[in-house]
Amino acid sequence: MKNYKEFRNNTTIIQKLKKVLIFLGFRKLMSKLISIILFVILKSKNSFLRSVVFDFSKNISDIIFYKNKYGERFCLFTNDNIISKQIFISEEFDLGKFYKVINFLNVSKKIENLYDIGANIGTICIPAVKRNLVKKAYAVEPVRKNFDLLKINIMFNDLKDRIDTFNYALSSEDDKNLVIELAHSNSGDHRVRLENLESNLYNEKNRELEKVKSKKFDSLFKNLSKDKDLVWMDTQGFEPLILDGAKNLIDKEVPIVIEFWPYGLKRNNLWDHMRKIIEKYKYYADLSYNEIILKKINQESLDDLFSNWDEEKKDQPALFTDLLLLHNN
Repeated sequence: MKNYKEFRNNTTIIQKLKKVLIFLGFRKLMSKLISIILFVILKSKNSFLRSVVFDFSKNISDIIFYKNKYGERFCLFTNDNIISKQIFISEEFDLGKFYKVINFLNVSKKIENLYDIGANIGTICIPAVKRNLVKKAYAVEPVRKNFDLLKINIMFNDLKDRIDTFNYALSSEDDKNLVIELAHSNSGDHRVRLENLESNLYNEKNRELEKVKSKKFDSLFKNLSKDKDLVWMDTQGFEPLILDGAKNLIDKEVPIVIEFWPYGLKRNNLWDHMRKIIEKYKYYADLSYNEIILKKINQESLDDLFSNWDEEKKDQPALFTDLLLLHNN
């Protein structure tokens, strides 16, 4: 009886082993098929299919590697449903605006240096330098994970000598400990948290927090040229305080592009402050239009810019634009 049990047990083990081997073979076959399918999809320009691949990759890794038609290489966050996903689907993020500004400015200037404030993972500064739209870039990114990926992407694109990086939050004062609210699924929506904030449309009060040192723009960057430099700033409603620490930048009449996001500005109690900052310039252009149309800054044009904004709603796209600010036309 004992020998029969041993034989039955051995037979069961052999049968299980066969099943495992068959299963592994099936998995190997499926892996090859999935690889072929993914290869075909990645070669496809179909945005829906590429979106499916990006969403599927979240189950595999926190990072996905991507190379676009320009030969630019990016490590992307798979949990980032905005910037990383947009790059993966359409190869770039916000570069249309950058081209528009560069082409407009280079009629009378020769922009050579880009100051990318809120550089994220390099979505603007890397293509700008790689495609020789500018010679040199200075990338400032406060959030540690973004900054780490920014440096990796710069290395992947062999741009270490042409892009300098700074892990600070620019502000009106040096060496203060600022708190960053970390967005879970949008690497471009991390924000400096100010005191006494009431608005909580995007559940900001429950976000994970991270501390970072502050620096003034003028402390980091001193040798500026109105004809060779461009500042590109996207800092989620913190722009007025950054420009408070950039007196030299403003005095040198360097062209600047800033995000204009009513909800973020109002949440930071910087709505009126932003108006006072813009009043220091002579012209602005709303980059949401196809062509750059300069408007002279006066009471009427500012009233127009600061009015008629709908109330932002959580389940709808954010209401914002980007502004080019100039001292001369």
